[in-house]
Amino acid sequence: MNPPMSPEEPAPDYRVTPRLVIGLAIMLAGFLLAIDSLGFVDAGRIFRFWPVVLVAVGVTKLFGDACQRSGAFVWIVGGAALLALNLGFLSFPRVAAIVLFLVGARIAWKALTPRTAVPALDGGSALDVVAILGGSKRAVSGDVKGGQALAFMGGCEIDLRRASMAKDEAVLDVFAFWGGVEVKVPEDWEVVNRGLAILAGFVDNTRHVAGAQKRLVITGMAIMGGVEVKN
Repeated sequence: MNPPMSPEEPAPDYRVTPRLVIGLAIMLAGFLLAIDSLGFVDAGRIFRFWPVVLVAVGVTKLFGDACQRSGAFVWIVGGAALLALNLGFLSFPRVAAIVLFLVGARIAWKALTPRTAVPALDGGSALDVVAILGGSKRAVSGDVKGGQALAFMGGCEIDLRRASMAKDEAVLDVFAFWGGVEVKVPEDWEVVNRGLAILAGFVDNTRHVAGAQKRLVITGMAIMGGVEVKN
């Protein structure tokens, strides 16, 4: 008989996130290219529907955390316009007009929104930073329990210099595709780089301190992008 689950053990989180959508899209693209090389399908005809990925990202942002909902409408409408262009329902000038209108509306909305300080994370929650076609900054205080960061054609900046670590080790998983992730850590932390770089850079520029008690493990992948850790 299996022992009962400890009440302190967190339940698995199976939410659909932009990271999952992009990962599945890249997997599908690779699979289609493979079977296209074998002559089973014409991948070019299927790749016309690539803007569906943008719509899917917008839907996940719409039903995701409140901090990620602001750009959901832009993603959905922009992806639908590009899909209509690929399928011949809209001309390029009309799609360009739609995209320019959405970009301008986004910039104007940000300009009219009251400025707030960079959000800080307290209480030891796990990090979840996403930057897609834009930038995201996060300053962290309190205990760090690891987390993840995604940069797709954008940039993430994570400042951990005022953070602490409840345990001796925390793991931060990063994914940068045509984008960059910058992590700033305290000077008394040891950084262990276990990331994979493909036509990209995974750089540890920290000044190593002998006898460091805390260790931050950086895992993940950078594809035609960059990940930098410094103190």
